[in-house]
Amino acid sequence: MQIVPLISADAIRARIAELAAQLARDYAHAPLTLVCILEGARRFTDALAIELAKQRVAPERVDVRVRRTQGTRLEPVAIERFDPEALADREVIVLDDIADEGATLRAVLDIAALGEPRSLRSAVLVDKRERRVAAVKPDYAGFTVESGWVVGFGMDLDGAYRELDFIGVLEDDRF
Repeated sequence: MQIVPLISADAIRARIAELAAQLARDYAHAPLTLVCILEGARRFTDALAIELAKQRVAPERVDVRVRRTQGTRLEPVAIERFDPEALADREVIVLDDIADEGATLRAVLDIAALGEPRSLRSAVLVDKRERRVAAVKPDYAGFTVESGWVVGFGMDLDGAYRELDFIGVLEDDRF
């Protein structure tokens, strides 16, 4: 299986810095809470938090564990370790690595809304609209890609490739 580079590490760093600057402007009025969908969004969330600190924004962080994929097969969304009441009256952004079908992001947003946050938005590193099934449109997106199985910078195939500093597409007949 070969990985075709799609987005460089430098481009990712620059875009995350731009997103942090935009969030710092949009949320200058109130403290921000980042909800990180684990494991995929961990690198994106960490990098965004570092850039937000440079903007003098110190967000709180809530991690939520979601299980959805087994290889390339999508399973029903299963959410663990998430108390939406912890988000009451907060400015909340749910972070995911990729919005593909959108089911994971939609499920976490729906549960987060039960906590009655002051505001609730979403941000993804990669927006992949062609396969979107769920009614969700990220409020903030790093990059838009068209097709293929995307890996790197937290995105994986069965846990592999998360560690890559760039984003690439797997060349394989299954995708």
